[in-house]
Amino acid sequence: MINIKHTIAIIVIAALTAVSGNASVLDSVNVDARLGYVVGGTIPTHMGREIRGINRFDPGLNFMVSLEGSLPLKSNWSIHTGLRYELGSMDVDSRVKNYDIEVVRGDESLAGIFTGNVRIRTTQRRITLPIQAQYDFSPQFKLRGGLFLGWLTNRRFWGWAYDGYLREGTPVGAKIEMGTEPGDRGDFDFDKNMRHMQWGLDVGADWQFTRRWGLFAELTYGFSGLFKSDFHSVQTLRPMYGSLGISYRIK
Repeated sequence: MINIKHTIAIIVIAALTAVSGNASVLDSVNVDARLGYVVGGTIPTHMGREIRGINRFDPGLNFMVSLEGSLPLKSNWSIHTGLRYELGSMDVDSRVKNYDIEVVRGDESLAGIFTGNVRIRTTQRRITLPIQAQYDFSPQFKLRGGLFLGWLTNRRFWGWAYDGYLREGTPVGAKIEMGTEPGDRGDFDFDKNMRHMQWGLDVGADWQFTRRWGLFAELTYGFSGLFKSDFHSVQTLRPMYGSLGISYRIK
């Protein structure tokens, strides 16, 4: 992670240095304000046999706002970057079998293998710096790809295991029944175990349908897990979000 952050910082500094003394290059920079709807959530690195089905999925009312610009290099290539504020949330209810989890029921902490239903709710507010290479197929249509570096200003991850049973410790451990109401079910709250910093892949496309207005699509996938490396109470999850929105050409 440290090397990646250093690399991104070097790229940004080098780009700023390259254009700082060249007013004609700066005059060619395009700057857009963007507003988009975000859909997605946190997904496991692999959909294991433990997850048997989805009872309910609510992506929430999520959005992103940003100020982004493209710096032309040569031919049809540009560097695209900016600053985004993104809100991502998810509410998912799954049927599971032999699911490894740690929960709290009343004053009792329990860890083991759970079979039943698990509801997970998460909310993330993130400030994101994208750094992408952009190729202009035409003045109207462009494709972008690169990395993003994000900082969570607010992070929440909580939920409960219910309507099933927990085998304490191992698959053949003591059987503990889990109900559906608070006090009978197993609750969890892993806010403090989430990373502040995220990074990953960022790809997008732009279509400028008038001189000022355009449409964009964006897809981000986190290479860094949602939780800190020493956290093992749930399987590794990664943020994955897609955005669709409208842009306005400021310059």
